[in-house]
Amino acid sequence: MKKSLLSLAIFGLVINLQAQYSENFDSYTVGSYIGVVSPAWTTWSGITGGTEDAQIDNVQANSPNNSIYFNSTASTGGPQDVVLPFGGMYNIGQFSYSHSMYISSGKGAYFNFQADATIGNTWAMDFYFVDDNNYYVTAGGATVATGTYSSNQWIDLEMDINLSTNQWEMSLNSVVVATFANPVNRIASIDYYPTNSSYGGNGLSTFWIDDVAYQHTPYTLPTKNGAVINIDLNGPAINGASRNPKATIRNLGVTAITSFDITVDYNGTPITQTVSNVNIPSLGTHTVEFTQAITLAPAATSITATVSNVNGGGVDMDPADDAKTVNFNPITPAPGKVVIVEEATGTWCGWCPRGTVAMEYLAHDYEGFAAGIAVHNGDPMVNTVYDNGIGNLISGYPSALVNRGNVIDPADIFGPVMTDLVVAPKAVLTNGARYDATTNILEVSVTADFADAVSGDWRLACVITEDSVHGTDAQYGQANYYSGNQSLIGLNGVDWMNLPAKVPASQMVYDHVARAIAPGFDGYQNSFPASVNANDQHTVNFWFQLEEGFDIDKMHIVSMLIKPGGQIDNGGTATVDEAIANGFVSGINVSTTEYFNGPDDVLKIYPNPTNGDFTNLVINPKSNSVDISIVDINGKTVYTKQLDTPQNETQILPVSTTNLPEGLYLVRVVDGSQIRTQKLVVK
Repeated sequence: MKKSLLSLAIFGLVINLQAQYSENFDSYTVGSYIGVVSPAWTTWSGITGGTEDAQIDNVQANSPNNSIYFNSTASTGGPQDVVLPFGGMYNIGQFSYSHSMYISSGKGAYFNFQADATIGNTWAMDFYFVDDNNYYVTAGGATVATGTYSSNQWIDLEMDINLSTNQWEMSLNSVVVATFANPVNRIASIDYYPTNSSYGGNGLSTFWIDDVAYQHTPYTLPTKNGAVINIDLNGPAINGASRNPKATIRNLGVTAITSFDITVDYNGTPITQTVSNVNIPSLGTHTVEFTQAITLAPAATSITATVSNVNGGGVDMDPADDAKTVNFNPITPAPGKVVIVEEATGTWCGWCPRGTVAMEYLAHDYEGFAAGIAVHNGDPMVNTVYDNGIGNLISGYPSALVNRGNVIDPADIFGPVMTDLVVAPKAVLTNGARYDATTNILEVSVTADFADAVSGDWRLACVITEDSVHGTDAQYGQANYYSGNQSLIGLNGVDWMNLPAKVPASQMVYDHVARAIAPGFDGYQNSFPASVNANDQHTVNFWFQLEEGFDIDKMHIVSMLIKPGGQIDNGGTATVDEAIANGFVSGINVSTTEYFNGPDDVLKIYPNPTNGDFTNLVINPKSNSVDISIVDINGKTVYTKQLDTPQNETQILPVSTTNLPEGLYLVRVVDGSQIRTQKLVVK
């Protein structure tokens, strides 16, 4: 049995306790509301005795005869929302919590720790027990524990937390299942909310809670004491990745800390960094990002951070907290694997900043392993074809797709990314390109090198994204529901809670913006033969007419290998310069392609310039009939065509240019009352 301070508290053996509480609900009448009969309990809104409250129940009990009962069939959970405050907000000392819970078969359960005395400010931990008997625990948004549990029986959950050194330990049935440092190292209450909609839950939640207890033991500060409370790789644990680790020091003494040495030892190689000219007050923290990087090993390896030479040396009065060791087990990505993350967003969407933040961390932490694409809706950066395609898969904003799997919240992309990263792709994709600055035409080749044989309707698609997009129009301003409401800290350290409810366009810059997807959301149907052998290589060419004002130096080419079922098997990513360096490879020309949104949506010409064999006129008519003509520079008409077509139905008209002399021509389209004229260059 795991011995904890909690068991001592129940028997009254711990002295000098700042707060302690235990409850088995046996003294209350069945059917009464816990928020009414016990002053220790309340609800999220503070209104007890109603739909938010939980009733005393005797259908299930861990210790005879009563418990409290939670049930919901609403897809969003609730309305029960019961809170047990812990008597204050604690960020130092030892805190322990436990309860027993019984979850019905085919149902789920959820509860969370609130970090602040004012509920709703910050979630310190979230506990998800899903109807498939898997559980997921997150702390500060990061997954810290996953595993399985048994339904229709009582489960004992314990949390032993050293808030002074940020050491959190979770146990189920007396077995330690997670030890971690919490990015939110404080605790104030627990919130029980019956829901089962995350991680693929079926929306049904039924559970009982019994034998709740907590206690807090204060810590007495010595005169001088520097402690290591966290060591972080500063990115996901990926084999071969280069990381600049971060260590967080906390002043657990009375005297301010002005200097110290910090040493990180990873895989037997120590790195020491001296920090001076700081002023860390009592209970304050300071995070050091090492200037020297470490390369992650493929096997589980510990990393230890040790603080020394505090304020020039002398006695550290509590050496037990001078060092912290954390074990990391890096994953090994499948060779050539790039995970595609598509984020549905819009400047009008007040909760979409969390998608922006998630994509920032994706680009920083998974460079070369994942590609993010921000698909905008209802704002000046919208690409209609992409927006319509992803809109058919999601039900609201913000949403995200990882390799076009289940629709998830953008904040939850990192677990699926890590899961998909180790799955071997059927083919590795290489992006090549050539660019004509005179015509502003970008040609892209996507080459698929197949490791395995495949059959069926496999497809390639090509996406162009742009970073650092901004504008002066008011619609470039970002709605922000986090303003004054909830902390959301971006990679740059800016907390969206401190930004206005509508962040003006002058302060907004958008990355990963989807500018085009070719030939469409579902990819090119004839990318490959019906059967492809292992070691086969196939190339498809895409063509883009860049709109004036787009910055090619800020663009990425993202390719996708789409499986017959519509999910993405693999991706490829490169800057335009990188793709040009890879070289353009001739392959199958995609005859229909999605273009950048521009002022002329009726006529596009591809390829342009043409090499003298053919060109395609891509026409999106606004009327039922269009007249087309091509005129040389002397005014001579060399081609005419009348095209009858349904309105707004794109038509591809191949035109032979074999017999046309080299030179400049004008393509003229009369579409009802509108006339479109564009240049065509024959080489």
